[in-house]
Amino acid sequence: MNAEILLDMARHQAWADAAHWKTLRENTALLEDAEIRTRLNHMLMALKMLTTLARGQTPDAAGMKEIDSIDELEALMGKAHGDVAATLASADLDKMIALPRGPKGPFEAPAGVLLLQALTHSQHHRGQNASRMRQLGAKPPMTDFVIWYALGRP
Repeated sequence: MNAEILLDMARHQAWADAAHWKTLRENTALLEDAEIRTRLNHMLMALKMLTTLARGQTPDAAGMKEIDSIDELEALMGKAHGDVAATLASADLDKMIALPRGPKGPFEAPAGVLLLQALTHSQHHRGQNASRMRQLGAKPPMTDFVIWYALGRP
């Protein structure tokens, strides 16, 4: 697993999520939409859980509750981005992590694979939120990785 590529993906994720949050903040009706709010919570929980597992730790079930406050949700998402970057900088990406369940029962995966999942998982859900934004009459931001790159990797 290439740590530098994962770090770039983590930087892109933080930038793309910030662009989405900007659009959400500019149109409060989007933040009141149940689909978007549920997805934002899911994105946060998955990011926290996968990052915690990649560090070889057990996720705290109490910390995996749905967040009602938009301000708190946004702040926790920002913190989670920092946790991913810190984990990428310090984790042994090849270390095998035992996972309690999978499609065929318990299995192991390298920490780098768990972090890759954390990064690609949110891309999927940002796309769903962008589609929902369009349905609600808003214009979602362009957040493709190649756009981030073309902008100088801000």
